[in-house]
Amino acid sequence: MPFLADAPIDPESILPKISINLWSFLTQMIAFLILVIAVFFLAYKPVKKFLKKRNEYVKSNIDMSRKNELASEEKLKAADDRVNSSYKEAKEIISAAKIDAEKERALIISKAKDEAKFEKIKASEEIEAEIKKSQDEIHKEMVDIALLASEKILEREVTTADNKKRVDNFIKDIQSN
Repeated sequence: MPFLADAPIDPESILPKISINLWSFLTQMIAFLILVIAVFFLAYKPVKKFLKKRNEYVKSNIDMSRKNELASEEKLKAADDRVNSSYKEAKEIISAAKIDAEKERALIISKAKDEAKFEKIKASEEIEAEIKKSQDEIHKEMVDIALLASEKILEREVTTADNKKRVDNFIKDIQSN
């Protein structure tokens, strides 16, 4: 039984089998380049631009939240300073009249603590309100983007029921991830 390696090779019969059709190659290469360019301009650039805007928006919200947190810390420090000044005042009253000073001291400390608690609660509520506002804005943007994307994909006007269904599904998907 002869091996394939032992068989003589005919160069004229192999050459047509391995040659490349130049026109076919060029048309496929041009089609591929057109596809790459189309994907770059229609998908990559808009997505990159959107992500950049979104990143800037999130950074600005984080910076704003940090500023609000610093302001609330300053208010808390001021409240603590008021507590300290009230405590000093109570000490002076104790030195002047011991019996009356004990009653006055307890009242001032209680009042200062209530103010500090109130300031803390107020600062926490302000922070929560800012966070809620940021989340609502983010949610609204997500809805707008989802509607825009669905209209582009479907290339037609989408009904309100379609919008609501797609937006709800989109938000559930995002929240589950």
